[in-house]
Amino acid sequence: MNTKRAFVGLMGIETMLAFGNTFAASFNIVYLYTQLDMPLWSLPTYLGLGFFIAIFASLWMSWRSRFDLRNAMLFGLACLCVEYSLFLFVNDGYVLAIAVGLAFGLHYPFFWVPFNALMTQLTEKNDRGVKYGVSFFIWPLATFVAPFLGGLVIGYANYQLLFGLGIAMIVATAAVVLAYRKYIPSGQEMKIQLKGIGRRNTVAVLGEGAFEGVFWVDITLVALMFSQDEIELGTLFAVFGLSAGIMGIILGKVSDKIQNRVFFLRVSALTSIPCVILVYFADSLTAYGFANGLLEFAAFMFPMFMFAILTDRLETRKNDSAVTREFLLDLGRVSTIGLLMVMLYVGFTPQECFLLCIPFLLIGTLAKEDKKGPAPVTIGGTHPDPLH
Repeated sequence: MNTKRAFVGLMGIETMLAFGNTFAASFNIVYLYTQLDMPLWSLPTYLGLGFFIAIFASLWMSWRSRFDLRNAMLFGLACLCVEYSLFLFVNDGYVLAIAVGLAFGLHYPFFWVPFNALMTQLTEKNDRGVKYGVSFFIWPLATFVAPFLGGLVIGYANYQLLFGLGIAMIVATAAVVLAYRKYIPSGQEMKIQLKGIGRRNTVAVLGEGAFEGVFWVDITLVALMFSQDEIELGTLFAVFGLSAGIMGIILGKVSDKIQNRVFFLRVSALTSIPCVILVYFADSLTAYGFANGLLEFAAFMFPMFMFAILTDRLETRKNDSAVTREFLLDLGRVSTIGLLMVMLYVGFTPQECFLLCIPFLLIGTLAKEDKKGPAPVTIGGTHPDPLH
């Protein structure tokens, strides 16, 4: 297999999905709040339900003897089209949130676990940091443009056109996956390896997932407190994180050379904490945009290097790092999304809830690089022979 061509193709797929997803999905919570009048505390329902379902999807993948990554990715994209279609036809907020949660809960693991497994197979220790940096950079690059355009579509047309265009972009992405099919192995195995990554990394990934559960939801909820104008929100979402992506690629390359990833992970997690505090004290949309931009910059490298550490630990079983990571992240995300909803329900403000990020960032610093690592123990059966 031409590794370079395969990597370029995979990045093309990710770019299309990142653009199509951030174009429309950036406004899911905004739509539920402004169009269907759902109370603030209930807005994360679809994400909490989705990540709960994703936990069991990861377990299913681990228990399967073999499955086709190509079909899994296409199924995941089909579920995303269903998710967007629901916004066009369902007008009851709670029914929509539950239905979207079901679709999202199937889309997320069935696309991203196979995608990330393919990504791991195209990396080695001497280029993993920079390749993961490129992959993670695609999202802030798309976010720099797509939500702004999505806000314009809503402002000058309507949400129906937004989600319709989102569906068209995802269908186009599926077509590229089909064209890329020959580079995707048909039969693959992957097992959840908790002892394989070590106890400290298990806890650290749970911390990362818990941080993401708060951050991904609350970033929008805080923005809603300052503005409900879709064009203004789209512009705000667009400026988050672009410079962080560039820095991530540079430091990823450095980590490949010095083979020290945990240092950059800890710097990222610890420097994110004062940025979280700035978000808490923000008193205007401008101040919030500045604080969140700094947080995006600081936190960007945290998940990137955490993933690289896991793959380093499972070097001969790279697929397993993808499904193990997803399983633990979703456990963490569900836990804090549920906690966030409870806190909002009893009266905490979104900015007060944002402070939940701090302990989980600290937990993330427990990550540990261990070149040898303990003997693997699997969830879901005996580990297969290495595939790589």
